[in-house]
Amino acid sequence: MKILIFLLLFVAVPLSATQQIKETFVFEGEIFGLEMGPGYKSPLESLYSYDEILLMLDLKGGCTANWRGYKGTWEVKSNQLFLNSLVKDACSKNPPMVDSVLFFGEESYPVKAHWFNGQIKVRLSPDRYKFCNTTSGKEQMIGYEYDAMVYEFSAGEFIFKSKQIAGQIWETALTSCLK
Repeated sequence: MKILIFLLLFVAVPLSATQQIKETFVFEGEIFGLEMGPGYKSPLESLYSYDEILLMLDLKGGCTANWRGYKGTWEVKSNQLFLNSLVKDACSKNPPMVDSVLFFGEESYPVKAHWFNGQIKVRLSPDRYKFCNTTSGKEQMIGYEYDAMVYEFSAGEFIFKSKQIAGQIWETALTSCLK
């Protein structure tokens, strides 16, 4: 009975997660969805904290597919990163544009992202799950990896791009692995 309950929970919990609306990234005419997940911050979160953004957006409710409360469209033009648009409540059919004066002191979009020093990751492959053998002789999943194109920026200026392996290894899972 305990095994049946465990299996039901194991199967039911992942299915309840809502797919997130991704921010958009345009590079050399190609359109990508930005990678979300552990360790990833939107370029906007380099300017304001998550809490500051939510406060400035003055959201009244929202949807689970847009926990950030906004969706940005970012584009590299002439080796500079620009925010072409920023909407709040991206789940609605006609999401309202965020006031560019309130957020950036600019009269209109696009806004040069001069504050952004960091990376933008674009997923190139599905997850590849990583396993180890445990001391009890069983295999245990310890994380995942995927291929990504990583774009590097300094003060909003595009520096370079490189293909990398991205992902996450769960340190707590590693403790039961054979050395």
